[in-house]
Amino acid sequence: MALQTEAACLLETGALYGLRVMFQPEQGDPIFAGFKQGAFSLYYGDEPIFHFDREGRWQRAFVQGIHYLKGLDATVQAIDRVREGKNMILKRRTLSFAEASDLDALIRGTAISLGEALTSGKLRRVEPPAKEGIEPMEDLLLLDILERVARWDASAWFAYREKYLAAHGVLPFLPADCQSSLIVQGTLGNKGDSGFGGGSASPYHARSPQEFIDHVRAVRRLVGTRLLQCRQVFLAGGDVLTRPFVDLESMLKTIEANLIDAPLDESIGELAWTGRLAHRLNAVHAFLDQPGEVSLSTDQWLSLREHRLERVIVGVESGDPDIRLLFGKRWENATLHSLVASLKQAGIGVGIVVLVGAGGERSTEQHVSETARLVNSLSLAPGDLVSLMDLREFQVNTPTLTGEGPLSGEQWARELSAHKEALSPSRKERGVKIVPYSLEKQGLG
Repeated sequence: MALQTEAACLLETGALYGLRVMFQPEQGDPIFAGFKQGAFSLYYGDEPIFHFDREGRWQRAFVQGIHYLKGLDATVQAIDRVREGKNMILKRRTLSFAEASDLDALIRGTAISLGEALTSGKLRRVEPPAKEGIEPMEDLLLLDILERVARWDASAWFAYREKYLAAHGVLPFLPADCQSSLIVQGTLGNKGDSGFGGGSASPYHARSPQEFIDHVRAVRRLVGTRLLQCRQVFLAGGDVLTRPFVDLESMLKTIEANLIDAPLDESIGELAWTGRLAHRLNAVHAFLDQPGEVSLSTDQWLSLREHRLERVIVGVESGDPDIRLLFGKRWENATLHSLVASLKQAGIGVGIVVLVGAGGERSTEQHVSETARLVNSLSLAPGDLVSLMDLREFQVNTPTLTGEGPLSGEQWARELSAHKEALSPSRKERGVKIVPYSLEKQGLG
C-alpha cells in the first residue's frame, strides 16, 4: 500500500483545520487547502507547503527541503538542516532582497496557478470526512483567499515594508516565550551604554501616552488578521517597566482598549469566514533589563496584573555580582529576591534569562554555582521559566573576569549542561521550566 502524502493525511486527520478540502489534479500529488485559527495553508503532496495569514501574506514555506520564514518586517530567513560530523544542525540565513523577491513571486505564482486550475475545472474535488467540527471549504472561499495571496506582488510588499518601518522602531531582544507575540514598544533604545548581555545600544526614547496610542493603533493596522494568531502582547523596551506606575498603567489600558478588548471585526475587515474566528489575545508580557531601577510596590504590580500583565522576564546575566558588573549591572541579589516576591504576590509569572559563558572559561564554576544559588533561592513556581542563552550570540566585546575570549563550542556545551544540573532543584521541586534558548534558532541572531 502506498504511503499517504502529507496533504492526504491532513484531509483525514488535520484536527487544526476545521475548514478544509483537497483537490486531485490529472497528474501529480493531491493539493490540500485548509483554514485554521488566523491562518490558511496549502500542501502540495509532501511539498511544497505554504502558510498564510488571512490577508494572504505568506508566513512560512517549505520548498525543496528548506524551510522559509517571513517576518513581520517582511525579511525572509532560510532554515536548512545540515550535517556537521555526527550531528544534524539547523543553519539559518537571511535571504538577499533578490532571493526574497524570487520566493515571493514563486508563492504568488503558485496561488494564481491554483486559482486558474480550479476555475477551469482541471481539479477533482475530494471532500473531508463527515466528522463533528469539520466543514468542507467552498470553492468560492478558496478562490477568495487565493486572490488575496495574488495581491501580494513586489509593489504591495514594498508598501507593506514602509508601513512596518513607520509603525516600529528597532526591535529589542525578545525573550523565549515572546517570539509569537504581538509586539508594541513603550520605550525605544537603551538608557545606558548597552542592552541586555552587552548588546549594542541605540538612542533612547520613551513614548508619550499619545505617541503610544498612535503606535499601538498603527501596529494593529499593520498586523490586521494576524492578530488572530496571537495569544499575548509583548510590551517591548528593556527598561519599560522602570517607567512611573501611572505611565505603565496608561500603556496597559491602551493595549486593552485597542488590542485585547477591541471588537474583532474592526481588525479583520469584511471576510466571508468572520463567524469562524475566535479572539485569543488576552495577556501582556514584558522584559526587564535593570531590576534595580524598578520602584513599584506589590499593590501596584497587582493593579498592573488586573490590566493583563501576565509575565515579567528579568535579564540576569549571572548570579555573581562581579560578573554582572562587567555588563553594567550594579543591582544586588536581594533586589531580585524582593522583585520576584512582589511579582508572585501579585499573581504575575516570572521568567529569568541567564547567559551561558558570561564568566569565561576560568570563571565557569563560579558563574554556574552563584547563578544556581540565586535562581534556586527565588520564589519561583510552576509555569515560571529560566532561559539559558549563549553569550556569544550577542556579539559583545565585554571582557570576562579573566580577560579571555568567549567559550568554545565544546566548553559552552559543558557549561550549559552544568547549568541544567545546578538548576535542577528549581525544576524538580518547584516545577520551573529550564530551557536552552537560541537567538539563531529563533531567527534573531
